Amino acid sequence: MATIEQVTDFRGVMVKLGLGQPIARAFTVGVAAAGIMYVAGAPSASFREDGSMKPFKYLSAEPDATTTHFLLIPLGAAAAAFLFT
Repeated sequence: MATIEQVTDFRGVMVKLGLGQPIARAFTVGVAAAGIMYVAGAPSASFREDGSMKPFKYLSAEPDATTTHFLLIPLGAAAAAFLFT
């Protein structure tokens, strides 16, 4: 026998979409942020010509270090989504 569930609030919608757990929301936000960064062209400033990743300027003294690290924004967004949702 089938039961019909009615979704009446935002929390119910998130559960139906598979975002009922904080880790699922964090993953989704991180992937979305990485996609936006990719479309915006952030990887071109974060990688060298040979394809290796440039180091983060505040953690490295290398001359080609950059402050626009490609993974910093998606990881920060995912951490915020995990902690605050």
